[in-house]
Amino acid sequence: MVSEQETSREKPRSYLESGVNIALADQFVGHIKNLTGHTAAASGKLLPGAGGYAAVYKTDSGLNVACTTDGVGSKLLLCEELDCFDTIGIDLVAMCANDIICVGAAPALFLDYYACGSLDLKRSTSLIEGIVAGCKLADMLLVGGETAEMPDLYQSNHFDLAGFAVGFVAEGKLLTGESLKEGDFLVAVSSSGLHSNGFSLARKLIPEGSPLRAELLTPTEIYVRPFLQVLNELGSELTGAANITGGGWTNLLRLNKDCGFALKAMELSPVFEELARHVEPAELYRTFNMGMGFAVMVRSAESARAAIDIFARAGFAASVQGQVKSGHGVEIDCGKSTIFLE
Repeated sequence: MVSEQETSREKPRSYLESGVNIALADQFVGHIKNLTGHTAAASGKLLPGAGGYAAVYKTDSGLNVACTTDGVGSKLLLCEELDCFDTIGIDLVAMCANDIICVGAAPALFLDYYACGSLDLKRSTSLIEGIVAGCKLADMLLVGGETAEMPDLYQSNHFDLAGFAVGFVAEGKLLTGESLKEGDFLVAVSSSGLHSNGFSLARKLIPEGSPLRAELLTPTEIYVRPFLQVLNELGSELTGAANITGGGWTNLLRLNKDCGFALKAMELSPVFEELARHVEPAELYRTFNMGMGFAVMVRSAESARAAIDIFARAGFAASVQGQVKSGHGVEIDCGKSTIFLE
């Protein structure tokens, strides 16, 4: 008989061991930037956007176009396993909408790409119904998309989803991260769970049959409406925003290379507590959102209270989790220990 301890040793302890190489992905993104950057710079048409969450195309009208794209990763495999497809479309919209608002843009248009081995009408309809529901929550129009059947590529009912979002931002409301400075307050907005990141690892750590397994399908929160209210009411008091997705809390470092963060850990839900039984703390915060689905940075304590109140009225729990500091890296006070990410 295999002991529980021996079984535990067989489980991956990191995102890399589960098959996902974040460092290599970052290196690849660097290559893409090198290949395309000279073209963008020469055009003079791209404006700086905070953290690369969306590309911002400059227009002569002063109302600039922001666009982004994303998917939902191996969370799709969980949909297949549990035969539940009605919420993954919400995740798809959320991953794009929550990115595009980080540059100060209001999402407007959405397109989807759905690739499968063969069309299952019931499943496909559920997927699109979820996308429509997500678009309503994000105040976007689903204006088009593509459905591709490729039986030689997608087998055993596997499929993939990708989303594309377009929004608009006036230059005066563009968020670049450049105004971040030491002492700014970070307001963390609670996540609904894992959202749509880290599933290659999480699916291997939370076993089939666990009551927590179904909770992994909880759809990603869509923060569009309260965030845009924060943007409009706080103006220049709002200095940055970050969608906490792949890379966990290191997403904060995308906003300004000269700024770091001193933060407190958030209270963990049972799903994150279970993951913490198997994964080292630093790896947890590099892989999962650990309870913080979205973050906004503001200049003063008064503005932080105003932001918290706006999110609360929209049904989102939010709290001040720390401040911007000089230097680099994210320092996280976990109570008994301190984690440093860079």
